[in-house]
Amino acid sequence: MDFSKYIKDFDSDSIYYGDKNFITNSQLGKLSHSPAKLESYRKWGQDDTNALLFGRAFHQNILEPDKYKEQVISYDGTRRGKVWEEFKLQNDDKTIITKGEEKSLLKMRQKLYSIPRVVGLLSGGEAEIVSCWEDSDTGVYCKGKTDYVKEENGRKILVDIKTTQDHLQRAFMNSCYKYGYDRQSAFYMDGFGADEFWFIVIEKTDPFDVGIYMCGDDFVSGGRSKYKDLLNIYDQYFIKQEREINDYYVESIL
Repeated sequence: MDFSKYIKDFDSDSIYYGDKNFITNSQLGKLSHSPAKLESYRKWGQDDTNALLFGRAFHQNILEPDKYKEQVISYDGTRRGKVWEEFKLQNDDKTIITKGEEKSLLKMRQKLYSIPRVVGLLSGGEAEIVSCWEDSDTGVYCKGKTDYVKEENGRKILVDIKTTQDHLQRAFMNSCYKYGYDRQSAFYMDGFGADEFWFIVIEKTDPFDVGIYMCGDDFVSGGRSKYKDLLNIYDQYFIKQEREINDYYVESIL
């Protein structure tokens, strides 16, 4: 199947995030909790928490500075009261962060681009690129939007930037398994036909320490098994509808 039309359409964030025909890694994360959780998300969407707003602003600040200037605005005050509600109403088409968060974002950007290895990974390619594909085992349509993609020495490299509480390897590995970053690396590498996947990790508090990690073969292989299992569940519940979503339950011995 030719996915070029879909890839072009998905350049629009509203179309990309509004589409329900292609499964994403973030949706697989919800499915890993239960089919009902994914169904609820697809039906009702997800509220913008302060953490989500900050993460969105962070990625735009690092990868799409022009879009950051257009779409992000800072608010000098607390997020409550009449003044706050009026400000939200006047800027309902923008991502709103606080002045303190804005200051942190500027420091985080300066820190990242002061590191030559980060500059090297985020140079010579393109940011926020979409790919669509059909999973070879289930036939499920998938999509992903990678933070950064580049070609280097004949190898396709994907880069993902994460904010974290602790940049050290052991702590980040715990986050990887908690939030499914291993699954993400495999899902994206297979979908983009990539040879390498790198995480750039930066702490959210001063001095904004940074970690840079390349995903190894065992890490990716484990993530691939996870996303393949989830695609089978997705195919069963959402495509073939062989089981009722609310019939899903977990049984175990503790």
